[in-house]
Amino acid sequence: MKVRNFDWLLQGCHPLSEVAQAYYPCEHNSSSIRSFRKHIKELPKLYAHLLEAGYTDKTTMLTPLQIAVIIHGLGSPDQAREEVEKPMV
Repeated sequence: MKVRNFDWLLQGCHPLSEVAQAYYPCEHNSSSIRSFRKHIKELPKLYAHLLEAGYTDKTTMLTPLQIAVIIHGLGSPDQAREEVEKPMV
């Protein structure tokens, strides 16, 4: 499996669609965005920290602070994907 580099996330602002695609790769941006928004709402602490950082349900551009909150809460996209794909014991 090819390892992707997500260092680009650590610099500057990024559209929510790009960050959502990194965590939930789908053919359609809207599916990635929907899955991403649903997931962060299911994690109350993460969602609360994002709200404190200025995130709203209408946010389309994520600031470096919001991205840092996401990475802190979910890990990098490749770490988050590994966690989801890990077999249940």
